[in-house]
Formats: sequence, C-alpha cells, structure tokens
Amino acid sequence: MVIGHFHVSSPLHHTEAHLLSLAPHTGDHLVLTCFSPADGLFTALLRPARGGKAAATAAPAPDLFDRLALELNHARGGSASGPWFVREHRVLQRHAGIGRDYATLAAASRLARVLIKNPVPEDSRAAIDALLSQSFAAFARPAVRPELVFFKSLYCLARDEGLPLKQHWLPALPPGDRLLVASALSRPADAPDAPSPQDLARLTKRLEAYLTTEADLEIG
Repeated sequence: MVIGHFHVSSPLHHTEAHLLSLAPHTGDHLVLTCFSPADGLFTALLRPARGGKAAATAAPAPDLFDRLALELNHARGGSASGPWFVREHRVLQRHAGIGRDYATLAAASRLARVLIKNPVPEDSRAAIDALLSQSFAAFARPAVRPELVFFKSLYCLARDEGLPLKQHWLPALPPGDRLLVASALSRPADAPDAPSPQDLARLTKRLEAYLTTEADLEIG
C-alpha cells in the first residue's frame, strides 16, 4: 500500500502486532495503536486506499483486535524517533466475534486500554503477546462470558508481571471469595458454571483496587 504523498526512503521495518485502538487523525490518516512482542507499544499512521485499482487490490482495512503483519517506515527526511507510517499491512487473524455485542466489545476494549496505559517491560513482551492472543480469541467465542475473560486476563497479566497475588491479594479476601477466584481461573471463557456476573464484578473491583494501589497500574 502506497502512502499517498509521503515518498518514503527510510529503511523498512517489519513486525507483527495486535491492534489495540484505531482512531482518525488530522487529514485522511488513521492512527493505529499496536502492541508487538518485538517493539512493545507503538503508534503508526495508515492512509487507507480510496477508489480505483489500489482499493480493489488492497488488504482488508484493519479492525480492532486484529493481529497484523506490518511494513513500516518513517517519512522521507524524518528522524528515527518520528512517527511510523504503514506502507503495507496484512491481516493475520481477525476476531470478528468480539463486535457482536456491546458487553464483549467493552470488555475487550478495556483490556486493550490497560496495555495502552501501562508500558510493558521488554522482557515481558512475549508473555503479554501470548496473553493478548488468548484473551482476544476467548472474547470472540460465541457464548463467551466477557466479564470472566476480563477478570482472568487482568489476573494473569498481573501474575505474569510478578505481582504477589497469591501471597498478598488472595489471602486478604474472605474464604468464600478465594474459592470464587479459584473457580473463575479454572473455567473456560464460556463456562456457565463460573461465578456469577455480580460476583465477578465484585472480585474485579477488588483486584483493580489492589493493582492501582500496590502496583500503580492505571485501569480505566
């Protein structure tokens, strides 16, 4: 895909990434906020193909939560720290089921915002990449419990970052809630016998309060 009037001459950079947010930009570009195991969190500008042969042969437009293969570079004359531009893209995996209802879309978007607002250390990128792949695939399942997937994803994210959930957070919960946490973590995304939405909402709030207070995570 050619980037309109941007004549690019900088070296190409190839990466695979999850698309976490998609927003319009000044002019006719879109801002892609992505997470890549190789590059971490980054943004890139995409100018969609419009009309003619270019549009007919272009890859499908990116959609939220896609896993993309991207070919990036900087505008001619731009610095290496300047914005990336998407020269070509290819959709590797699409989670179309996430958009079927508001609750699922909202939960997946909230998980994406956690990653956007909280930079990930370089040595954690591979684990986060795997977590996002699993979580977005779970959100896309036909009978998914979105509140269950969000709770499990947030718990696993914190655990994989080395936060002492088993040592500090879990022991502070009432015994009944500790059993509910164990039940939630052991159930698949569409399990009808997982804790109720009300129980999961309460547990999620307690986990979020712990993470914001003890680990300075921003959860919006």
